[in-house]
Amino acid sequence: MADTLTISLPPETAARLQREAEARGVSAEAVVAEAVETWLSYDDLSWEEDLRRLEEPGENIPLDEAFDRFEANIAAARAKVK
Repeated sequence: MADTLTISLPPETAARLQREAEARGVSAEAVVAEAVETWLSYDDLSWEEDLRRLEEPGENIPLDEAFDRFEANIAAARAKVK
């Protein structure tokens, strides 16, 4: 198995990656390796957990309303910072 992987990134993504690496004081490769490792270790594919969450008490609202509330909370938080 190869220990090297080459990928092509859009210029704006590559620049963003480079800025992040510089801000952390590490190489771009280190940032990518950490991100990939985090992504690979994330396991949210649990039917039991999904079914348990569906059974939790609480209101169910349409997604549009949930996003409206979410955006309102963000706007309120940003207004407090100003």
